[in-house]
Amino acid sequence: MLFFQCMTALLKPADRREEGVKWWLVFYTVAMFSFVTVRTALNLHMESTSLIDNRQDIPGDTPGPLVYQLIIRRMPLGLISSSMFNVNNWLADGLLVSALFDATVTHPGANTTPL
Repeated sequence: MLFFQCMTALLKPADRREEGVKWWLVFYTVAMFSFVTVRTALNLHMESTSLIDNRQDIPGDTPGPLVYQLIIRRMPLGLISSSMFNVNNWLADGLLVSALFDATVTHPGANTTPL
C-alpha cells in the first residue's frame, strides 16, 4: 500500500507547482520496491522449504529447520536474497545522502548557498 501511495504522490500532477514528474525518483522507488519484493519472496520460499523439504539429506542427527536454512543460505537463492538486501540498503542510503546535497542553510544571517 505504501508503494502505491508513493507512486500516486510522485505522479499526481495536482500537487506540483509547475514542476514535471521527477522520473528519476519514480524509477528509484520502483527499483527499491522490486528489490524488497524479490528478497521477501525468496526468503518465504526458503522458509517453507526448510520446514518441508530435503531434511533427510543433511548429515547429523535429525537436523532442524534452522540448520537447513544455514545450509541453503549458501546456495544461489540465499546469495541472491542477501544481494537484494545489500543493494536495497545502498539505494536507501543513496537517497538519504542525495537529500543532504540539496539542503540549504535557513537560519538568519547565514550564507544561503546550497551545502
